[in-house]
Amino acid sequence: MKYMVAFSSPKRSAAVVEIAAQQAKALQAELILLRVIPDAEKVGVVAQLIATDRPIEKAQEQIDQTVQQLKTKGIEATGIVKVGEVGPGIIKTAQELGIDIIFVGTTNFHVKPAFFMTRDPIVHYLVDHCPISLCLIRHDEAHEQAAIEEEKKD
Repeated sequence: MKYMVAFSSPKRSAAVVEIAAQQAKALQAELILLRVIPDAEKVGVVAQLIATDRPIEKAQEQIDQTVQQLKTKGIEATGIVKVGEVGPGIIKTAQELGIDIIFVGTTNFHVKPAFFMTRDPIVHYLVDHCPISLCLIRHDEAHEQAAIEEEKKD
């Protein structure tokens, strides 16, 4: 079996990686971490003008570090960083690799429960378009916000 984690950063993806790793270890499945970075040319002119290779390099460092941690736990793990449209990129890569389940982090519901939230456009896209089974892992919103603030410092 092959599992994939839609990876965003070590802190924001920690819960997702942990659950996927437990499943992968229990079933002796391969675990692939995938980070898709939005293409600056498709985001807009300003993004294109200020684009550097630094986000790709940092993403690769983070993926490599997490993969090494998984390997020390006896999990067969690899990591991939791609540039492109995030939702379609996750689906295309999963199909190319023959992934059985994609693990994705989501935010918690608010007072008025609604599954399709504008705050989670990637999850919304995957639920609507992905032909591969998804395992949605909810995040605590306070923890999620703290992770976002920590990333801004990096």
